[in-house]
Amino acid sequence: MNARAATMRTSDAERQRVADFLRDACADGRLTADELEHRLDRLFAGGTVGDVERLVWDLPGGHAVVPRLSGAARHAVPVPRPAPGRPLALGLLCLGAAALIFFSLPPALAVVSMAILIATVVALAAIAVALAPAGLLLFGIGWLVSRLWRGRLGPHVRGWDGRGRHPFF
Repeated sequence: MNARAATMRTSDAERQRVADFLRDACADGRLTADELEHRLDRLFAGGTVGDVERLVWDLPGGHAVVPRLSGAARHAVPVPRPAPGRPLALGLLCLGAAALIFFSLPPALAVVSMAILIATVVALAAIAVALAPAGLLLFGIGWLVSRLWRGRLGPHVRGWDGRGRHPFF
């Protein structure tokens, strides 16, 4: 979680949602009554998103209780960006070096190396086109398995019918 999100204040509705989540965790046997009381005291004494995260981080589904704790806001990491001119300069340098090497070859060797280069590019393109359906099929199967697997997790995951069951199983 980034520092700005950790210091943001939580609303009464968010605190009530976390309190309900903690009570459900106690009912499921994940917390003792003493732990529940201690966490509820800390929940209503504190007021930032960081305080809430410390109360629910060890419980399954705890990061989803407050929307600001889940997804990209929770793991926001700045990505270093390269300077705008560097990739272009590097590409031009490589292209110039390749042209220098290519034009320094004898003409017969240049023709042969160009033929090998074109054959390699065509072969790689044919392989990529031939394997694309298989790759898409594997991706689809993996996605489907992950969706079905998530539906069969523990009692903390609510199904579409509200009783912890998936409607199709």
